[in-house]
Amino acid sequence: MNDATGNQENNHVVDDAGTAVGQRLRAARNRHKLGVDRVANELHLDASIINAIENEDRTALPALIFVQGYIRSYARLLGLPEDELVRQYVAQGDELPPLSVIGSGEKMPLLRLPSRHLIRNVILVMLVAILLWLAWPVVERVLESRNTATEAPERGRLELPAR
Repeated sequence: MNDATGNQENNHVVDDAGTAVGQRLRAARNRHKLGVDRVANELHLDASIINAIENEDRTALPALIFVQGYIRSYARLLGLPEDELVRQYVAQGDELPPLSVIGSGEKMPLLRLPSRHLIRNVILVMLVAILLWLAWPVVERVLESRNTATEAPERGRLELPAR
């Protein structure tokens, strides 16, 4: 849309020099005579990300938090003010700010105990182990008595069970 002075109005927030973030980065890249592929290689990014930042195509970019890091690195590479460009980019977007975590105000105990279910299970396993250890002599005697009772009697001799 044209205003009274004939300048085209855009939806991008511009800085004091009258240039949007993507345009400032592109102009600085051209001043340094760097190609998009070289910048992408230096920043370890895909060239499509650099093009999307310069064209301010937010739909082709990942989450805002990542783009802020990309812009910061890009500005550092070109010698531009990082914080200013990031603030400007965030201000021109319509994304909600990231959520922040608010503590409940409760102090954490100095020693955090395991869950009651874990404690219960450990105690039960220990009790079973102790009972088996105590019962082993009885079990051993029963097994020995079975072995002696199943032995074949001597040939020609009849044993009667005890009364």
